[in-house]
Amino acid sequence: MPLRTRIGRRTTRTGLATLLALAGCAGLLIWWNTDVMGQDRFCNGALASSELSPVLDGPGRLTRKSVYEASDPYGFSCTVQRTSKFLGADQPEMKAELSFDTADFAIGSRQWKDPSASSYFVGGATGAASETQAWVLLPASCSGKTAPGVQRANVPALEVNLTHGRAAREDLAQAAMSAARHVAEGLGCTDDSALQTPVRLQGPSDSGEPRPTDPANACGMAGFRLPDAALLKGKAEPGTERVTGSDSKTRVCELILKGPGEPRITLAVSEDPLLTQGVRRDETATPQNTRTVSACTAGDLYVAVSYDDTYRDLLLDAGSASHEQARTALFKAFFDTVAKDRGCRTN
Repeated sequence: MPLRTRIGRRTTRTGLATLLALAGCAGLLIWWNTDVMGQDRFCNGALASSELSPVLDGPGRLTRKSVYEASDPYGFSCTVQRTSKFLGADQPEMKAELSFDTADFAIGSRQWKDPSASSYFVGGATGAASETQAWVLLPASCSGKTAPGVQRANVPALEVNLTHGRAAREDLAQAAMSAARHVAEGLGCTDDSALQTPVRLQGPSDSGEPRPTDPANACGMAGFRLPDAALLKGKAEPGTERVTGSDSKTRVCELILKGPGEPRITLAVSEDPLLTQGVRRDETATPQNTRTVSACTAGDLYVAVSYDDTYRDLLLDAGSASHEQARTALFKAFFDTVAKDRGCRTN
């Protein structure tokens, strides 16, 4: 065989091997860094990859990190994340989980971060979403199906938490809605009207930027003044506020006071039946505990006042009597303003 022919064949085989190697590397790159030929659904079918992709945006592959769902889905919990062979930084990770808590867990306590920074559902389901969290209350028919050991007053809610990243509020809300429907179906308490997709999300107003507080009309409520007992000269004085808007059935206002550490007070009202009915089951929800449901002209209305640790510590430093006086005066001032506006029965 001529030398030139042997060299030509050897060159061809070498070129073919190189092409195959490059193709293999390209395939691995695609496999490790994209969702090509990936799973269609995650979390035991609760979430589609098309819903997770915009939430967990960026390079890498959607991967189920963990999932748990018993034969009765009381323990539903699922975590999905982006994984990549080439990125060392923490990749976005989303956890969807069924929880049992008070119906106002996300707005009437300090456990949910910045309720005034969330966008609340207008129409459809009861819930809210920010760029890192979302929650949806399950239908009232699910409340009687609580897991063993759960308090009677607690209601089921689907929570979504995003770490190492941020997402559009609408995308997190969609993921929470799909997971909520999946869990409700598993519990046998599906209610199409209670789990309808919201028409839109509302809030916070002014693009989320706090605005100056009008001392005579705090939270944009005509005639609402912070009582003197709730203020401390040089430590807790009217500053700015952030509100969520008026179209949603649930509205939240956060007062950011002027003072060391920016003490904060959160005020909330809601006429959402799913929330008010849930809170009515909670015997600890009383005016004395600064959260209650009152009968009003248009129906039940939830009213609540809470505050952060900085504000609480300032009041306690002034004495236990000052703390209790501030709590009582603040709630009464807020409730009386709401009651007058809504025709509520005073407590």
